[in-house]
Amino acid sequence: MIWGVRLVPSLPDADLPALYRAADRASMAAQRTYLRFVRADLALIVASAVFGSCAASTVELRAVLAVLGATAFVAGLILTVLLMQMRPDRLWFGGRAVAESAKTIAWRYMMGAEPYRKELTDQEADRRFSEELRKLLRDRSGVAASLGGSAAAEQQITPRMREIRSEELPTRRRIYAEARIQDQRIWYAGKACSNRLASTRWLVLVAVTQLFGAGAAMARIFWPDLGFDLASVLAAAAAAFLAWLQVKQHQSLAQAYGLAAHELGLIETQAGHAIAEEAFSSFVADAEAAISREHTMWVARRDVVT
Repeated sequence: MIWGVRLVPSLPDADLPALYRAADRASMAAQRTYLRFVRADLALIVASAVFGSCAASTVELRAVLAVLGATAFVAGLILTVLLMQMRPDRLWFGGRAVAESAKTIAWRYMMGAEPYRKELTDQEADRRFSEELRKLLRDRSGVAASLGGSAAAEQQITPRMREIRSEELPTRRRIYAEARIQDQRIWYAGKACSNRLASTRWLVLVAVTQLFGAGAAMARIFWPDLGFDLASVLAAAAAAFLAWLQVKQHQSLAQAYGLAAHELGLIETQAGHAIAEEAFSSFVADAEAAISREHTMWVARRDVVT
């Protein structure tokens, strides 16, 4: 149980299109690369502040500290240049956009919703599905070039997708309500909660660092001969923590995920009223639009690969 709601299993990734799996893997790998680079860059900035804040009693020690400080700055500069050239954040966001779009297309296909209505032949539905994936790849050619050939040998329309599509409306409606809407709503709610907590923790850490920085600055009045400028180091640390909070965007994500969870909760209440194919198709369209809206807004705030 999560928040009083029965946790239902989502459709496994292995049962979704190969394009979804490939884009998802590429996005996650690019995300890890980007965040590692940023963490290292911020750590080097703080290290530079540490070396620059140390008082040296000898000329030799002063030279060593200067070299270490310069080395940290140069290493950070190299990481910054690499980030500018590689732009893993663009593949991170662009890959996520492709993955979520492919998942939406797959669920529409499985549910027999527009443009894959149940009255279409399997051949026509498969053709439209393939065309949508091709269009998605054309629109995101930069991402497609980064996927390699890993997805080429795998199925785009899996046996489970065909099996679900062949089910009667009540079964498809139940599968969609549980494995798509409820699963996604619980995921959004969990992410909203975790991002709110993370935002609070980082803000508290920044506040504590600033408080100790103020104390360290005042200490210089009473002990002017201190051999270490702790206030400067804490100032750099507070700036690094704020920069990390901006990179992770916990506050904005908490709001967006929370809104998406509430919207899906409202849509979920209408599932039982979709008792005809046409009404169910409209219901699926509304639900997928709500899910896609969050991802579209998330990607739109960033510069993505096109």
